[in-house]
Order: sequence, then C-alpha cells, then structure tokens
Amino acid sequence: MIVETETDCCKIVAEDIENAVVLEGSPGAGLIGNIIGWLLVDHLKMREIGYIESKYFPPLAVLYNGVAIHPFRIYEGDGLVLFLSDFIVPQNIVFDMTNSIVEWMDKNNSKEVVTFNSAIVREKKNPSSAVANSKEALERIKEKDIPTLQMGNLNGISGTILTQTAKRNIPGTCILAETLTQYPDPRAAAEVVQTLNKLIEKEIDYSPLIQEAQDIESRLKKLADEVNKEPQPPIYI
Repeated sequence: MIVETETDCCKIVAEDIENAVVLEGSPGAGLIGNIIGWLLVDHLKMREIGYIESKYFPPLAVLYNGVAIHPFRIYEGDGLVLFLSDFIVPQNIVFDMTNSIVEWMDKNNSKEVVTFNSAIVREKKNPSSAVANSKEALERIKEKDIPTLQMGNLNGISGTILTQTAKRNIPGTCILAETLTQYPDPRAAAEVVQTLNKLIEKEIDYSPLIQEAQDIESRLKKLADEVNKEPQPPIYI
C-alpha cells in the first residue's frame, strides 16, 4: 500500500518496507552514489516503490527506457531499500528532507543505513574507507577490516543521515570513495561496492563497473595517442 508522508519541505510517497537495510545514493564527485544506485537497480532487479517530491526540487524528469520517471526514487529488493537521487538536492532543504527519510526508516524499523560519498584526492591511498555514526557501528566496520576515515567533514545528505539516525539508535555507515576527478568514476564506484559487500554480507556483482572503467580508460588512451600523433605548433615566448 502506498503511504504519503508530507512535511513542509517535501513529500515521501512510498510503500512501507519493514526491517530493511537502507541505502542512499546521490550525486557527488565521481557520481559514485548514482553509479552504484543504478548498478543495484539493474543487478538486483529492484522494484520501484515510491518517490520523493518537493517544490524546491529542480524542474526535472529522468528518462529511463523511453519513460519519464521521478528524479528522486525509492526502490526495494533483496532486503534492501534504496533512496536514489539523480540531482543535487538544494542545500536549504537537505536537513528537513533527510529527517523525513530518517522518520520513514524509524517507522519501518530499518536495520541500518549505508550512504555513499566521495572525496577528490591527488593520490589514492585506500580503495575506499568508511565512517560510522556510533562507537558500536565503528567497531563493526573495523571487525570487517574496512579502513576508516579518522578526521574530516562529511557534507550533504550523508552527514545529516548519520547524525540524525544516531539520535534514533539506527546504525549508520558512510562508505567513501577516493576519486581523482569530479567526472564519473566507475572504478571508484566498484571499490565502494566491494566494501558494501563486506559490510552487509552481499555478493553484488561489480564487474560491469570494472568493464565500464576499462572502456573509458581505453577511449581516453586512444584520444591521447591521437593527440600526440598530431604535429604540435611551436611555442614562442
């Protein structure tokens, strides 16, 4: 049954799914959250169960297989619920909207939440790392030999989800990718999926992301080779 939960900033229109692990993916550097979200939808054959809408969202529809769909959708499958956004949520409503998501989780007795984020680095040191919203959740991360980020800021939906779920004693984790650019980085997304598999004990196939990364790298190498073959004009100083 579809249930509407309305606040001043937004409305969640979705089925109630109890005792699920909740995942959140939204755009950031490398588009990690979006890439992982679409992989999960395709790999797990997740079913769309609802969406979030708001007058503060940009006027946007996403085209998928020729059909216009909501830009912020909710899916479920294999014991998971996925909140997937295809745009950057305006900063002025992130707090209230995220609280609405957390209230939905609390009402449905969600087991835990995992959100995805990224950081642009000059040199990769860890394939991915994680932070938690409590000492107990942090110990669980360490037990699974997942590197942890000790210091820094966690912005946007990810940071707010962790602080607000902590208030309600819902375990929360953010898995962070290291990416070298702001452009789509499927290889970094694949590394996050490997960490996700360890954390929630799933076997999500990330090989399509590796193949996509190899295709991108091959095209870039070909482009670089073609540029290098072209005679370069002299530089005058």
